[in-house]
Amino acid sequence: MPDEVRAKHTRAPTADEEALHAWFAEQEKDPTKNLDEAARQIIGLVTGLYTVVFGILAFAADPVPAYLAHTSVRVLGVLAVVGYLTALLGALVVVVPSAYHYASASQTQRKQAFDALMQRKSWALRVALGAFGVASVAFALLFTVVLFDI
Repeated sequence: MPDEVRAKHTRAPTADEEALHAWFAEQEKDPTKNLDEAARQIIGLVTGLYTVVFGILAFAADPVPAYLAHTSVRVLGVLAVVGYLTALLGALVVVVPSAYHYASASQTQRKQAFDALMQRKSWALRVALGAFGVASVAFALLFTVVLFDI
């Protein structure tokens, strides 16, 4: 005897459930929007923080500030600069457009191209966020070392 399919009685969705459904439907219209906005935010932050980091590490002063003789300042400075550069490059990978080739009549190829796009952007944003986090910790330590002459 074959399995029977029985309809299950369900209740009408609540107003909160309807709002959540509408929110998800809106998010599905432009799924890369949040990734792009996050990447642009990182680009803006890195640009501003580079100014501060390079201000602390200013080598042009004569005589060179005494705190630059400390190895910890140099190491933390390099880590902050390289970390912010990596974050900037990762964020740029998210926002710079790239070409994806697919047959316009093939839904399968279109979905594969879209999935590849989302995977690339998600991966690049994770790299940018990780590098930004590491660089920000290095910057905070650098600032602390310079400020308190540790």
